[in-house]
Amino acid sequence: EQRLGAKRHEDKWNRSPNSTGTGAIHVKSFHCKLVGESLEYLDQQINEWLDAHPQYEVKFVTTSVGEWTGKIKEPNLVVMVWV
Repeated sequence: EQRLGAKRHEDKWNRSPNSTGTGAIHVKSFHCKLVGESLEYLDQQINEWLDAHPQYEVKFVTTSVGEWTGKIKEPNLVVMVWV
């Protein structure tokens, strides 16, 4: 599974994302392998998550590339969407 964690972490948020245009208060992370199909799937995941949460305003996005340890170590892209 390409998602970090299977739980809906936003169910446990004590603060609601503000939509005033200032300050991020939560982050949602996504990751994928560094291949075309995985990147397309990552786009789909992020877009579906944003569509499912129209009340969230994206403040900024950060990315990182590094080795992901699973069955084998392989390079992954990690995208953090700050709302």
